Amino acid sequence: MKKVRLVTLLTAMAVFGATGAHGQSKKEKIEALTHQVDSLRRALAAKNESMVQLQLKLAKIEGATDAHNEEINRLENKSDSLKEALMTRNATIESQNTKITQLTTDITNLQAQQKDWTSKNEELSTELANLKQKPADAATTAKDVKPANIVKEESKTGTVVPANKQETVKN
Repeated sequence: MKKVRLVTLLTAMAVFGATGAHGQSKKEKIEALTHQVDSLRRALAAKNESMVQLQLKLAKIEGATDAHNEEINRLENKSDSLKEALMTRNATIESQNTKITQLTTDITNLQAQQKDWTSKNEELSTELANLKQKPADAATTAKDVKPANIVKEESKTGTVVPANKQETVKN
């Protein structure tokens, strides 16, 4: 594109110079042509200088692009590692949530067992207190051996089952 312009300009100057050559002397023609060549050389030098500056700018832009690409790659790698860490932590959290759920269930079961054992303990304490009072009552009422049904309580179901043992009451 630039060469085409240069050729066109030179051609135009040559045509212009040829038409004006008839009316001028050789010395004037040489000065005019020298002046035209000098102006063309200055224009060509300016174009070359602007071309060099554009190449320098292009090199700077390419360098900046490379630096940015390296930064992008570094950030992508960091992002990938952070995603992996996040996935690992999410798995850990899910595992911990499962454990918490299991422990909560265990606590609920243990609390129910504690209530059951507490109520059974109270029943046994009451029965023990009643049995401690009965020997005094039994000593005043009878001196011979009487069969008695002993009540036995099952630990898990809470049902009462009569036993086949006989209790001997003595004074």
